[in-house]
Formats: sequence, structure tokens, C-alpha cells
Amino acid sequence: MKKNQTGERIANALEAQIHACDLLGSPLTKAVLEICLENFKADGIVASLTRGWVGDPLDDNVPLRLAGFIHFNALGGDAGLAPHFESCGGVFAADKKPDLARAVLACFIQHEAEARRFFRRTPQTNETGRAGILLLGFSEIARRTELPLRLREMGASAGLNLLFDKFNYEIETANGPVTWGAADSALTISTQWRGAVPPPLQADIEITDRAGCDLFPVAINDAEARRALEAWVWGDMSARRARLLAALSIADASPPELQRADAAGWVAAQIMQRPPRQTTVLYHSIVWPYLDVSQRMAIESAFAQAGETVTPDAPLAWLKMDHDHIQSFSHLSYRLWTGDNGPEGEDVFIGPCHPHGADIELTEAFDAG
Repeated sequence: MKKNQTGERIANALEAQIHACDLLGSPLTKAVLEICLENFKADGIVASLTRGWVGDPLDDNVPLRLAGFIHFNALGGDAGLAPHFESCGGVFAADKKPDLARAVLACFIQHEAEARRFFRRTPQTNETGRAGILLLGFSEIARRTELPLRLREMGASAGLNLLFDKFNYEIETANGPVTWGAADSALTISTQWRGAVPPPLQADIEITDRAGCDLFPVAINDAEARRALEAWVWGDMSARRARLLAALSIADASPPELQRADAAGWVAAQIMQRPPRQTTVLYHSIVWPYLDVSQRMAIESAFAQAGETVTPDAPLAWLKMDHDHIQSFSHLSYRLWTGDNGPEGEDVFIGPCHPHGADIELTEAFDAG
């Protein structure tokens, strides 16, 4: 019975991700996962690879681990896979799906041991499109505290969004287009801020220092780790891939400081030890659902404790572009402790947003005053 229940959960996870690929516009990844689902139901190699998965296969992103391994091998030059991947110079065509199916299953069969090792990796797109949403949060925190920002990112992956101020931004708003950042940056982020009229962005956001943590930080100077990072971006999403490659070129010139650490302990240390005359901003994007309950409770407890020690010369902010669980909508919000607003601080909900940063719906209740 337990085996049947596990199998049903894996099948349901695959079906849910197939639906998500459809909504997000990735026919290639949808096709890869349809092939995986059909093979799983037939008790083929995909069933062998995923049998006995411990944990929730949807929360653990089992479908994305399967798709990521296939893309990883396509990027590595697999002759059967590469012609179907735009990221490899190919193109996906629905009438070529039988050829894709043969290549996908052959890849799993021929590289079964490598697949099992790859599945231990946590999916990490390090989606820099999210910087187009986080920018509004950073700007508001800088405006309200009138201090430089000390950035600390939880679940930082390769730490690319720690470099948000080195990107160029083209933003469509209710008041017309807005640009921000260096026009000559290698990376331009395009996004839409819908709904309420946004507040003016700070002309300059000063960063004192920046650091991040991850259980599996990506060392961008390691070729295999770098290819794995590219593999998590779906192979027919050229704009997302171009953003990643541009961000990597910026990070190559000034790599951010990353630590391999458990989120809860690292967060507590960073927010309790706040240097004066700067605002410590702990932030994360699409990380919260992947933490277990004990980690979440520990982080919330750390903020509650830190909130009692905040003074006006060392404010604290918790910026979230995240969602409560894997199937909920993502949103942008922040909690700010100024030292004058009590141990609970002030919670500001800015609005629901696209998980890749394509747009945000600013709520009328968002008070930028």
C-alpha cells in the first residue's frame, strides 16, 4: 500500500509540473515530463530512478530533477537530446516527440548511476529575473531607513541576485516606463509593475557588503556546477538563459561571498550581529517552501528575538519574494524593524508576483508614504 501511495504521489507531482510547464510556456519541458510520466506508469527506468523517494515528490521537485538531468546531458553534448533543445542550438517540434522520447529514455538508462547522483542536487535556477521585483523592496527599505544596505541572502544558490545593483532595469509601470541601473550593464532586466502607481525608486542604493548562504552553494568557477545551474533553466526559455549567462559574466568579475550553511543558524547569526549605520536586509526568493517546518520556526524565532534588540542606528528588514508553500502564489513583502516601531516591526505587503519576476501587481493597500 505504501508503495502504491508513493507511486501515486510521484505521478501526481509529474502531472502538476506538466501543467505548470504549460502555464509558464515551456512545451519542451512539458514534453520531457510527459515522457517521464508515461515511462513511470509503465514501470520503466523513470520508475526505477524514483522508486522509494523519501519525502514529498512535489515539494522536493522530483519532476524538475528529472528534467534537469536531461537538460544537463543535452548541454554536455548528448547527440540524441541536443537537437531538441534551443539552449543547444536545436529546436523542439511536437512531431519529433518520439525521437525525443527515445533520447530521454536512452539517457536515463545509459547514465543511471549519474542520474541518481544528480538527483541529490537541489534545483537552483538562481533566476535573476526576480531582481526586477526585489528591486522595489530594496528601494523602499533604503528610502525608509535612509541608510546603506547590508545584504544577506538565504538560499542564495550562486549569489547572482546579490549583485542586483549591477544590473540595468527596464520597468513598465502605471506611470509609464522607468529605467534604473547602469545602462552599460551586461544584463538588462525587463519587468512590469502593474496595479497601483509605484513610488519613485531611489536613484542610488548603496550596498556596504553582501553575502549569502546555501546548503549547496554553486561555485561558478567549477565547470560542472556551472553547467548544472544552466540545466535548471528550461531548455526552450531563451530569455531566461540569456539572463543567466549575462549575470554569470557579471559575477565572474566580482563573485559574491557564499557560505555552505544551514539557513536557520546562518540567519540567526546574521540578523543578531548588525553593524551600526547600515540596514541589515535578510532576503530570499522562492526558498521558503523548500525549508522544513523546524527551519521555518527557527528563522521566525530568530527574527522575533532580533526584533527586540533593534536600535534606530541599525535597522533590520526581512524581504521576501516567496510563497507559503509550493502550490501557492508568490508575492513580495517585507517586515521592517526601525527601533522606533516596537519588537513586532511593521509588515508591508506589496503584491502578488510572477515567480520568475515577469510582473507584480502592486496592491492599492501598499503604503509607500
